[in-house]
Amino acid sequence: MITLAEAKLHLRLIDDIADADSYTVEDTHIQALIGAAYRHAEQVTRVMFEKRNETLVLDGFPSGSESIELPWTPVASIESLDYIDADGISQSLDAETLRLDTRPITPRLAPQWGSLWPKTIDEPESVTLIAGVGMDVTPPDVRAALLLLIGHLYENREAVVIGTISSEVPLGVQMLLAPYTLHSVG
Repeated sequence: MITLAEAKLHLRLIDDIADADSYTVEDTHIQALIGAAYRHAEQVTRVMFEKRNETLVLDGFPSGSESIELPWTPVASIESLDYIDADGISQSLDAETLRLDTRPITPRLAPQWGSLWPKTIDEPESVTLIAGVGMDVTPPDVRAALLLLIGHLYENREAVVIGTISSEVPLGVQMLLAPYTLHSVG
């Protein structure tokens, strides 16, 4: 994760990381730009760079032992898997009863070999899965792209700039994110 101090240094608001506390006027704004840059990179690439928990709500488990395709990559862990059983009682599945396959581009979750998903109530939103997603360390080229984007957003605070000629920096944000971009077919 890019820190507030690193962003300030990149924006040339401070001369050294140790000086980060000497300039705090725009901390909230800069922190928002860091978040926006991460969200943009994740939306463009479909890869989760920032570590956090995400929630997936389903209308039931797949039939038998079919896997659930998780909408995030990478997935580090399954934090919880709660469901409402056929009798209407809330239940939880232990992590030991699950098989998380992170090898494919789209991670999959299935019950352990030889077991089946439990039956759920026939109602929407009967399964809630919370997964730990994101990378431990943001790759250097993604960090560079994020800092470029933070700098751009910091300098251009309005939706329209009047009276200037501008162009995209060649070999900029898009080029740096391209190796991480997951493409969909179909």
